[in-house]
Amino acid sequence: MNSRFFIKTYGCQMNVNDSEKMAGLLESRGWTQVYAERSASLFIVNTCAVREKAQEKLFSYLGRLKRYKELDPACTIVVAGCVSQLLKEEIRRRAPFVDLLLGTNAYPRLLEYLDQREESDFRLSRHWNEVTSLHRRSSFSAFLSIMEGCDNFCSYCVVPFTRGREKSRPLSLILRELDELSAQGYKEVVLLGQNVDAYLDPEKGGGFADLLEVVAQRSGASWIRFLTSHPSKFSLRIAEVMARNDKICRALHLPFQAGSDRILSLMNRGYSKAEYLSLVKAIKERVPDIAMAADIIVGFPTEREEDFLETMEIVEEVRFENIFSFLYSPRPGTKSSKMEDDVPPSVKGERLIRLQERQKEIQLEENLKRIGSVQRVLLEERNRKDPSQTVGRTAGGRVVNILGPCETGQFADILIDGAGPHNLKGRIPL
Repeated sequence: MNSRFFIKTYGCQMNVNDSEKMAGLLESRGWTQVYAERSASLFIVNTCAVREKAQEKLFSYLGRLKRYKELDPACTIVVAGCVSQLLKEEIRRRAPFVDLLLGTNAYPRLLEYLDQREESDFRLSRHWNEVTSLHRRSSFSAFLSIMEGCDNFCSYCVVPFTRGREKSRPLSLILRELDELSAQGYKEVVLLGQNVDAYLDPEKGGGFADLLEVVAQRSGASWIRFLTSHPSKFSLRIAEVMARNDKICRALHLPFQAGSDRILSLMNRGYSKAEYLSLVKAIKERVPDIAMAADIIVGFPTEREEDFLETMEIVEEVRFENIFSFLYSPRPGTKSSKMEDDVPPSVKGERLIRLQERQKEIQLEENLKRIGSVQRVLLEERNRKDPSQTVGRTAGGRVVNILGPCETGQFADILIDGAGPHNLKGRIPL
């Protein structure tokens, strides 16, 4: 019991990858990861502070862990990640039973902090901290960190305050991990960073397009993806590299957040609506079959109906494969938190529903066009709601529910015979 740990992860793929690194460090010391809370004596909660709702999930979950602490005072509770970095004093006040707070740059020293039971260093380093021990959650799809942090300082975003300024991982270390993944037979590699477009090799100075080209040529994986891009930093060289390398999935997550130039200026996004649409057009000219996704914030301070309608215009014109849409919530320390949050909650909610309903219609319209086609799919898992089905994804990121049991972790050509707004349906052709 005293060598079993449980990790709860909230938030983005970067947090998932950080949890894999913490799990690997613990296993290198002889700990065993368990997937039931009751079996653990060490609990690590890896947190997300991007939105207030994600932050409050932490405190709700800590209330649950408090019961384990009451039953076994010797168990250890660690709070790691962005909320720990941003709101350490509030965590101490609201959850004094937490044993250790771990800053976002401190997880490489997790074992040291656990041994000494001392609070971690919360300084945000400008240098890359390498961790070589990982416990990956998948045996066929792997996250590969290439950079961390952000220098954009969008007025609503806490990332520069929780993750720090941009720091890129040396290409030599990236390629070493890439070679390990190839030797282990991984089918898919996902390059990760808060703003991958800003990658700059600290040793030789190459940018992200250079890195992407090298990875595509060197990797043994069949599919290469990357997350996330920023429109003001996206180089068309990246699209050109995608176009000439079949291994790179024709998928791009390019958040635009709002359609109104006035709101974009208040957000400090660094581009206009016209510039975003021009970039999308240029990307599609180079990669015609690309599937695009975006992030959108609804109800930013002073947003008027006409501002929101400009956001809807981008959704109509681009016809995204998927969107991640959220109600605005002020985050501590950001410039927008000093603005009056003057859009009524009812108006925010009504606009979000309109946005999501229209996007749902667009997704259904696009998915219906794919009935009768054969799609290359990476088979990921059995459908949890219907074990008679297998769930997979296309290179564009479309979810496919496949009739019948299939061997997961493999590719298959699937005949699409049905579609809904959120997924395709298909079967292996006879």
